[in-house]
Amino acid sequence: MKTRVIIILLGLLSIPSVSLAQKYSKKNIPGRDSHYFQVFAGMNKSANENLPWTEFTAYPLSTGAFVAVGGEITPIWGWRAALRVNHNKSRNVQSCESYETWGWNNTGLFADGTLDITDLLSGSDRNNTDFNLKAFAGPGLVYTFDFDKVPLSYSEPYLRSSRLLPAMRAGLTATWRLGRKGWHIGLELSHSFFDDHFNGVAHAFPLDSRTNLKLGVSYMQGKTYRPHTEIVRMNKLRTCPPLPFVLPDPEPVKTRQLHGRAFLDFPVNETAIYPDYRKNPEELARIKATVDSVMFDPSVSVTAISLHGYASPESSYSNNTRLASGRVESLKSYLADKYYFPAAVIKTEYTPEDWENLRGFLENTEGRRVKGDLWYDSDRYVETPAVPDCINKYHDDLIAVIDRDMDPDQKEELLKQVGGGEPYRWLYRYVYPGLRHTDYLIEYEVVAYQVKDGRRLIYSHPEALSLNEMFQVAKSYEEGSDSWFDAFIIAARQFPESTDANLNAACACVKMKRFSDARKYLKLADGSEKAMYVADVILAMEGRANWHMEGAKVVIDP
Repeated sequence: MKTRVIIILLGLLSIPSVSLAQKYSKKNIPGRDSHYFQVFAGMNKSANENLPWTEFTAYPLSTGAFVAVGGEITPIWGWRAALRVNHNKSRNVQSCESYETWGWNNTGLFADGTLDITDLLSGSDRNNTDFNLKAFAGPGLVYTFDFDKVPLSYSEPYLRSSRLLPAMRAGLTATWRLGRKGWHIGLELSHSFFDDHFNGVAHAFPLDSRTNLKLGVSYMQGKTYRPHTEIVRMNKLRTCPPLPFVLPDPEPVKTRQLHGRAFLDFPVNETAIYPDYRKNPEELARIKATVDSVMFDPSVSVTAISLHGYASPESSYSNNTRLASGRVESLKSYLADKYYFPAAVIKTEYTPEDWENLRGFLENTEGRRVKGDLWYDSDRYVETPAVPDCINKYHDDLIAVIDRDMDPDQKEELLKQVGGGEPYRWLYRYVYPGLRHTDYLIEYEVVAYQVKDGRRLIYSHPEALSLNEMFQVAKSYEEGSDSWFDAFIIAARQFPESTDANLNAACACVKMKRFSDARKYLKLADGSEKAMYVADVILAMEGRANWHMEGAKVVIDP
């Protein structure tokens, strides 16, 4: 019975809001209110158990207050969280032996949904309107206590223990703006319902109720008005007009680059590559996979391979110079022998001690990244576990030593002394192996492809195609098909800096009615005239603006 009554009450409260929202859904809703903070205090009247509502004027007065924060999600609908404290004086129920009043307290937390009636009924900009009226309703939890202070004269047994009970409420809040800095004075009328068992007594009616009238102030953050686009949902453009796809310029020479980093293991003081030593099988396989990804087509021409070898700072600088140069030359020989690259294609350089990457690691210990690349790109590598406290404690001292302009061998000795040597020992064990690496850059050229080849490569090797070739692939499919759409999206992904690629992707999304995705690509289309027109088409197709057609072109009405 109790649940049924609550459902009926909620339904009755929601009917006016839904009806008003439907009736005025076509109006120009001016904007969302900013977040606000409220402090209100005032009086309340209480009706407990089966006391008739016809005797409302005889209910005793008491006091209460609340603080609340809220905001609006749309120009009409919003939210509010309120913490309320009330002292209640209730007249005893008719079945009691006495009609005296007695007092108790409650603290409640409510989550309200709000309806901006001013915005709902207004058809014009209310930026200068001082008055605002909101309706609200929502559930809450109320803690009732202090029943043991005054004995009640109930003819039935009752409990005096405190209770945490479900509750609900609804009401109206009216505010008037006091100035231009966000302050408002407000008046709130609300009615709350409690589960009837708050003091252990229940009669015919399953709810107790409280009527509250509060006066207070409200402060609204920032501006009291935010522009919002008019919604004209009955005036949608149903058919997509011709869109300004752009034919990208051909690429005379298609030059591509591929970056990588190898962490080969070498025995102490040796420079020769042992393919089966420690992690070398995995590292060499990764290098091979990188090169093979470039050599996917016999027509690919590798124009240059740049290798840069690094050694870690331990040992003498002269020995590290020998190791860095010898190891990078060993990788050069390995690649030349395996792929028959001409010696002139592979260029080498080396850095004897990689102080820069050591500093980079210390500056980003949480993510353990250096130069924008993963320190190690395999989860199975354990060279860089979580950074210990000794590194964090002496972080600034370690950086200061690394930044000193001095002899590298003396710098290494000074680094060993920081923090009694504990930080260095951890770095030597876990970070120094990552400083022994070789970075490589492969540059290559690919030929121009016909559309039939482009259809295959756009999925397997999109990097081989130019933006112009991707456009031709897209146009070879039926407009609006999945393959047609995929080609434009892959082009935008492959050429993220290209305004043409992003504009075409936006147009494709509009054609497929994926408007949120279209806006994402339009942001990268550099605000061109064509991009702004596509944005207007989206507004018309969503029904968010008044528009008309001039020939085959959409024009947004002022």
